[in-house]
Amino acid sequence: MGADVMLQVLYSGKTRELELSGTRQGLTAFGQLLRGKAGTCDLSESQHPYPYDGSLTRIVFAEDPEQASVSIVTEAQTLRIRGGREALDVLADNLAGFASEADASHHRHIDYPTYDYISPESDPLVIVFMK
Repeated sequence: MGADVMLQVLYSGKTRELELSGTRQGLTAFGQLLRGKAGTCDLSESQHPYPYDGSLTRIVFAEDPEQASVSIVTEAQTLRIRGGREALDVLADNLAGFASEADASHHRHIDYPTYDYISPESDPLVIVFMK
């Protein structure tokens, strides 16, 4: 992804909350990427992640036809997203909708049980626009 489509993911070790931030173009492009079978996305690192503990270095995602929901979990410095095609498409739609319609100051929580397409073991995710 180019400089105009930057993404970063910050994480909290205490709450497990993740913050996915990006430009409108970056969030839209990532949503489109999720519509594929599998892939990776390198992330911009934040030197000042406050109030979070740190930033992740990449996202790895894969379609899993045996999984109905989407799991969103952190392993080491990687955000892993895995799920059934329908659930991945709903996540992609949520990203695209937020990127195209939200005010720059808004955010969206994507977590279980708020969204039933997210698996219960998932880390809570907040989508925001990059500052």
